[in-house]
Amino acid sequence: MSSFFRQFFVAAGWLCLLIAVGMDCAHGAEKEGALLKPFFCMHAADGRVTARGAAMGTVFTVRAYPGESMDAAQTEKACTEALACAVHWEKVMSAMDAESSLAAFNAAESGVAVPVSPELKKVLLLALKYARLTDGAFDFTLGPCIRLWKKSRRRGVLPSREELECARRASGWEKLCVGKRGALKKVPGMRVDLGGIGKGFAVDRMAELLKGKGVLSFFIDSTSDVLAGAPPPGEKGWRLRVDAGHGEGRTLLLSHAAVSTSGNARQMVKIGGVEYSHVLDPHTGLGVTEGRQVSVQAPSAAMADALATAACVMSEEDFRSLAEGLPGVSLVSSFLDS
Repeated sequence: MSSFFRQFFVAAGWLCLLIAVGMDCAHGAEKEGALLKPFFCMHAADGRVTARGAAMGTVFTVRAYPGESMDAAQTEKACTEALACAVHWEKVMSAMDAESSLAAFNAAESGVAVPVSPELKKVLLLALKYARLTDGAFDFTLGPCIRLWKKSRRRGVLPSREELECARRASGWEKLCVGKRGALKKVPGMRVDLGGIGKGFAVDRMAELLKGKGVLSFFIDSTSDVLAGAPPPGEKGWRLRVDAGHGEGRTLLLSHAAVSTSGNARQMVKIGGVEYSHVLDPHTGLGVTEGRQVSVQAPSAAMADALATAACVMSEEDFRSLAEGLPGVSLVSSFLDS
């Protein structure tokens, strides 16, 4: 554990340096002198390159095998550009960065359509799709409730009824419209928070970049969200161990698919004698009172990310019913820590 945190602090320095250069995932990483090294990079005897960098408050790891006619140096460069891609999308989607595209939208006036960048629009439309699909169990407009709940967790006191009602009135995915003229918040005080889909979305963009560079066999890991491309040479898939609770787990062979884990059955806070999760229930604006952890497999990392968030709110029966109608989607693991 201590070595992980040492790597993470080194990563923070690398991340600041990377942002300062102003790289973007489509073009900046290819500019002369703009490509920076990740804080960790290793070449294995079988040709696999492992590169690690920091973004979105976590550590991203890219494992990849050279594509056709590629050498180790070209593979390493592709992995580094993929890490830079995550940094670029953080500048688009971060609710914490005052200079991000999302922060500008959150600060915009409600009741009128405001222009948003094509990149932010793409994320918002996808988030709306999954909010609609889950009937609001995944809701990315809970920014006011998230702010209030973070304060409650720090103080150990539930918000007042008036505070909670005010935050809930400013939330609700149905109160957000995204169209040709831009995006419109129907209610004042609405704040979008893409924490339930952002990392998965970035992982998908990283995968697109790798494929565009000719790297087809890869595994991207952002701690809670993973995406596998083609299997390693001579293998049926990438091995992923998924927590099943109570010290048990299962190993998946993953290829051309993503898995996201949401919730943490061991990360609970007790307020007024009731245990609450850090995952918010859109119906109450408070943390769910069931310490569940779920892992969901899906065709894309963004889809797995959003559905895993929803699965923490929905009953297991309802989520399994939803998953049955979605090709490539399955509930890999769901448990309570009792």
